[in-house]
Amino acid sequence: MGQFDTAIATATRMIAKFGQSVTWRKMTISTLPDANKPWLPTTDTKTEYTVSIVFLPTNRANEELIRYLKGSDVTLGSVYGLMAVQTFEPSAKDTVMRGNNLLRIKNVDPVSPNGQVILYTIEFDQ
Repeated sequence: MGQFDTAIATATRMIAKFGQSVTWRKMTISTLPDANKPWLPTTDTKTEYTVSIVFLPTNRANEELIRYLKGSDVTLGSVYGLMAVQTFEPSAKDTVMRGNNLLRIKNVDPVSPNGQVILYTIEFDQ
């Protein structure tokens, strides 16, 4: 039992309640079929997860929230999302399908005091 289990449960519950269900596409690049022939194509594995993300527009109040969570300035012109802890490790190489829109991930930052992840802040490219 971790120190922030209550915060994790609260974040998971609130994001599930107020978030939007999206498809998270995780790309796993396989190893080369032959190390002596690196030009041969590899077979990438695409795994899809259904997750809930709270999407935040970049307005003044949300910029202050993200700045507080990340501890740094917020870049303008993008959409932010909050995602609870998942069974997979999110990466900036992944993509998100929000309805019919494919969102590319610019940055994924875990909010993790003492190393225990509570939630992820995700910056999307528009």
